[in-house]
Amino acid sequence: MPPNAVQMESNESTDHEPFATLRNGRRREVIDYLRDRPGPVDLRDLSEHVAAVENDCDPADVTYDQRKRVQTALYQMHLPKLADAGVVSYDRRAGEVTLVDGAERCLPYLDAVDERRRRWWRWYLLVAAILAVPIALAAAGVGPFTRVPGLAYATVAVLSCAFVSLVQVAVERD
Repeated sequence: MPPNAVQMESNESTDHEPFATLRNGRRREVIDYLRDRPGPVDLRDLSEHVAAVENDCDPADVTYDQRKRVQTALYQMHLPKLADAGVVSYDRRAGEVTLVDGAERCLPYLDAVDERRRRWWRWYLLVAAILAVPIALAAAGVGPFTRVPGLAYATVAVLSCAFVSLVQVAVERD
């Protein structure tokens, strides 16, 4: 095999490493959480945060079982993978995790796949549900809702979706 072929394979695996590291949502959340903290983070606090994100609740509302399930997965699988990739330093005995310089190569990709940005569907669904009520009442022939023309309902629907879209763009730019 020519020497160039070996070099190409080596570079190719290095180029794909951040993607393999960020493939899992828990690992992405670990990196995101650690980058906002300057020093070591306790595994329990980290597990509680990840469990809160996964269960869409405040960390104070995370149950023991939810936290323990995440903590076990982090301890056994995700933190060793992140440590092997040179993204975190993980002291098993002390139960402390720290982001290291190797994480810099993952951060640009992490911002592109931020899970919280994917939750905007809830706002669009809420707008649709709110708009569906008066439209359904108008279709059923209920009182004042029948007096509103269909074009008015369509205008309100379009403006509502446009408003949520503009808010989403403003939030995601920050």
